[in-house]
Amino acid sequence: MHPVVVIVIYALAAMRVTGLLAQDQLTGSARAWVVKRVDRGEPTGWRATLIYLIHCPWCVSIYVSAVAAVVWYTVGNTPALLVIAAALAFSQLTGMFSDVGRG
Repeated sequence: MHPVVVIVIYALAAMRVTGLLAQDQLTGSARAWVVKRVDRGEPTGWRATLIYLIHCPWCVSIYVSAVAAVVWYTVGNTPALLVIAAALAFSQLTGMFSDVGRG
């Protein structure tokens, strides 16, 4: 598979994982659990940073993309990982285009 195609697949997969971690309702209870554990009154310092970080897709994407880049560079063409990344990429594209042509 062409390297650019593999990079695009991993980039779309990183987008999907970022959305899952930072925004999706599916992981909302996990984010709420973290906030409950670290929010003691008015959060300051590292607590405020952590609460902000877990709700910020732009911030979460740095860490997700760093992992995706390492995986892509080291074992990116492994068929099993490409299938997982492709499934995440398809999910991302489906969500992005879910309302196109409707309405």
